[in-house]
Amino acid sequence: MPDLVSLRPGDPEQVREYRLTARLGEGGQGTVYLGVSPTGARVAVKLLRADLAQDEEAMERFVREVSTARRVAPFCTAAVIDTGVDQHRPYIVSEYIDGPTLAEVVATEGPREGSALHRLAIGTVTALVAIHQAGIVHRDFKPSNVLLASDGPRVIDFGIAKALDRTSTLTATAIGTPSYMTPEQLAGENAGSPADMFAWGCTMVFGATGQPPFGTDSLPAIFNRIMNMDPDLRAIADPALRDLVGQCLSKDPALRPTAGEALLRLLGHAGGAPAGPPGVAMPTAPRGILAEGSAAAAQRTGPGGPPLSGYGQASAPEHTGPGGQPHPQRHLQQAPQGAYPPTVPYGRPEQTGPGGHGAPQGFNMAGTAPAGYPQAGYAAPGYPQPGPGYPQQPPAQPHGGPVNHPPQGAPPYRGQGTGETGHEHGRGRGRGIWIAVGAGLLVVLLTAGGITLALRNGTQGGVVTTEAADTHGPSTPSPTGPSATPTPTPSDPPEATNTIKLPGTSITVRESEDDPVKLTSYSLDWDKTLYVRTPGGSTFTKNDKYFQYTVNATGTQALATDKVYDTNNYAIVSIIDRRSGAVTPLKTTKAPVYPTLPQWSPDGRRGLVTLYEAVGDTSKEYGYAVIDIAKKKVRIVHVKEKDAGKWSYFWRGDGRAVGTWALTGQTKRIRFYDLQGTVLQTLLDVGTPITVEGDDVSPSGTQIMTYCKENDKEICIWSTVTDADAQFRVPFETDRLIGWYDDRHIAGWRRKGGGHEAVVIDFEGNVKRVLATSTNAKEYEKQYVRFTRED
Repeated sequence: MPDLVSLRPGDPEQVREYRLTARLGEGGQGTVYLGVSPTGARVAVKLLRADLAQDEEAMERFVREVSTARRVAPFCTAAVIDTGVDQHRPYIVSEYIDGPTLAEVVATEGPREGSALHRLAIGTVTALVAIHQAGIVHRDFKPSNVLLASDGPRVIDFGIAKALDRTSTLTATAIGTPSYMTPEQLAGENAGSPADMFAWGCTMVFGATGQPPFGTDSLPAIFNRIMNMDPDLRAIADPALRDLVGQCLSKDPALRPTAGEALLRLLGHAGGAPAGPPGVAMPTAPRGILAEGSAAAAQRTGPGGPPLSGYGQASAPEHTGPGGQPHPQRHLQQAPQGAYPPTVPYGRPEQTGPGGHGAPQGFNMAGTAPAGYPQAGYAAPGYPQPGPGYPQQPPAQPHGGPVNHPPQGAPPYRGQGTGETGHEHGRGRGRGIWIAVGAGLLVVLLTAGGITLALRNGTQGGVVTTEAADTHGPSTPSPTGPSATPTPTPSDPPEATNTIKLPGTSITVRESEDDPVKLTSYSLDWDKTLYVRTPGGSTFTKNDKYFQYTVNATGTQALATDKVYDTNNYAIVSIIDRRSGAVTPLKTTKAPVYPTLPQWSPDGRRGLVTLYEAVGDTSKEYGYAVIDIAKKKVRIVHVKEKDAGKWSYFWRGDGRAVGTWALTGQTKRIRFYDLQGTVLQTLLDVGTPITVEGDDVSPSGTQIMTYCKENDKEICIWSTVTDADAQFRVPFETDRLIGWYDDRHIAGWRRKGGGHEAVVIDFEGNVKRVLATSTNAKEYEKQYVRFTRED
């Protein structure tokens, strides 16, 4: 366990909602504290020095840049949970890892060997796969940035330095540690993901010998070896691992394997040969391979007891269908990716238990119309006359809007110690030297903060630091990582070949057999009336059993919220087999808590509903429920954060977490929770919420859309892969979007005469096709249409 030091006079007791309990370390970038989240989970809170970002613009840019790290899937990494600014100081909140660094373990127990070294290699390279797939380069990978937890190694300190590197008020930023730097860095060239693989190879040599491969003596000697000498790898007994490490230590970055290739080789999936051309990053490592690597590493690689299969305990029960009993759930880590909130109207079930009635009873509630809809009084489906002590007319929740988650063996080079004297959870700061290298100039200067190397050529400059307690390195997007912007030239949508006049409405739909999305259901009068499309046909029939009905991508199943509670006053979500008509009712929450907005996960294996609680004549946020479709189980999650859930919950692109907008005053952010209710990450500065009837995340999972910041006449398209400014600002004035048509077109409603029309537009705002028309403006205000993407 990292050494804990009591808070000192002048230390804050709180950073935003995180209570600070102890110091974990201090370095040139700031101080790291042990904190406690509002849910009681321990977290690491890094409070950066105020002078690192001296103005509001720089701090905002820092928060935006560091959000890239929050998108790294937590396979063998310490997940970044939250970022922001508190008292004019940027902060980063990450998962707290209770374990020593690799440097500390090797110093006290000796180097790793055999299976322990192999598992260490698998776990750390798995982390690099996840980091590189998020478009990040660690650039300070080393033993003090590898924590050995009881469930395997975890890589820390990624993504922060990139944000610092791009904050203009900084005078210098960290880009590496001398003993783990690459020839290209010393030559003043850009360091991409191959630099991380070089540092990984150095770290594996350290793990096997207790020394980095190029020594730790004088800096000129270290740099000369890095540039001109091959290391001695004989201490690595496993020939396959030795060969892989040797390739990673190639002087030519193009000859180094990618992290994905290295992982496949370590897991035995590539027969010891690279999976593709050297130096070309895997665009997408199969999630099964990442999970396999994480599982292989989750054994006893360091001190402590046996491996753990899960992390923490769930805070919510799981129902197993009607009559099922709650079961405790293990908290499993989930992988981050970008996704944003679709929103819909909300209906309420009717009570049929004691004192309940079977017929709906409408009511009016002023001032809480759906987000994006006129904020005026409106009729909404309510409960019938309830039993004693129950609220008589709970109002409808707005459509996604506000209511009123050593072997033996000599080291290759002998020096005066490892040079790994601490890390983010370290013990203190030490002395070092400052070296400026540029155009033949070499200057050495003693500093109290660490070793600093400045590299400069005609096009770039950087600084290398190594500090006893803070060893963050900058992170830049990998040039071989995922592209932030799709490159294919978009083709126009097909012409409409079929016209459907929707019964009970003024809506006419115009569709083509080649459309990637199809209308599958719609509701009128705030969900009082529902129409469902006939499987395989183009007719719609009225359905009196459900409020909302959502079809999966294959068209074989639907999720629906029932209009009636069961006899024990539990709200029901039904799974409908659209081929046979069979219905599986699953009880969710007991009145007055009710579910709404059924959604399918991207892989179709789970469902999601947002939960609200009726209180008097209003409703308040409660949480969400996750449905395991195959097991017919429902997990209820009561979210405690007060700023979350005013907008509905939605699936993240990978289907492993859910998110919602968290709103506090003028601060608008998106918070992600795992499937048990633990906060995973928070996204900032991504515009403002907009009502979307479908999915905010694109079909490929690489883009999302919101209103542009302080401009509701433009739709902003953001990358979910790398953190940056909006990729596109689409001029389109609307109060409601349908969602994504394909990866290069969005669909939304706009005014047309006295009514509205739904159109497909490109990213320049050009209308490419009309999807539907609605001639009745009052009807439009209360309608909701659901287009389903087809496989």
